[in-house]
Amino acid sequence: MNRRILRSLAVMSLAAGMTAAMVTGCSSTASESTNSAGGDVTRMWIEPELVECEGVAPMECMQVAYSEDGETQLFYDSISGFDYQEGTSYVIDVEVTEVEDPPADASSLSYALVEIVEEVPQ
Repeated sequence: MNRRILRSLAVMSLAAGMTAAMVTGCSSTASESTNSAGGDVTRMWIEPELVECEGVAPMECMQVAYSEDGETQLFYDSISGFDYQEGTSYVIDVEVTEVEDPPADASSLSYALVEIVEEVPQ
């Protein structure tokens, strides 16, 4: 049991690290700027369907890309202020800030909705 929990935590840490790398290493086609609060604003393209994934426990994840034609990846986090509706694709701007001393099973980044740029029911 402990081994499974450790493996799940390792997967989440890896996913959080990959997400951080993607957010900080976005291509020039993605919108990124720093706002007055010190967080980066990043544009995300979100697919209309959730997919099964496994973080600490089995869950459903959004599929996101960081450029219009970029490769999608699983997004394990939540976005404060964003009410995702399955069956709708989105283009959104989010503020990404680093979390000081995050819990071991949580991301080191927090996400907050800045603006819904586009919302298209499928």
